[in-house]
Amino acid sequence: MGEHYPRSTESVLAWCNTCGRATRHAVSAGRRGRCLEHEAPQESKKQQRARQKREREAQNPKLFE
Repeated sequence: MGEHYPRSTESVLAWCNTCGRATRHAVSAGRRGRCLEHEAPQESKKQQRARQKREREAQNPKLFE
C-alpha cells in the first residue's frame, strides 16, 4: 500500500476486495483510487443512515414536540 504513480497514469491493475480479483483502478493525483469494474456507492454509510432517518421522520411526523 501507499504506492505513488506518475501523474500521467490513468489506471492500474490492482486487487479489489469487492470483486475478489485483480481489476483496473483509477489513479488520481498519483494515488490509486476506486475500482473501475463496479459502481462506487453514491453515499457513505453515515449519509445513508441520515437519509433513512429523515425519510422515516417524514412518514411519521412528531407533532407538538
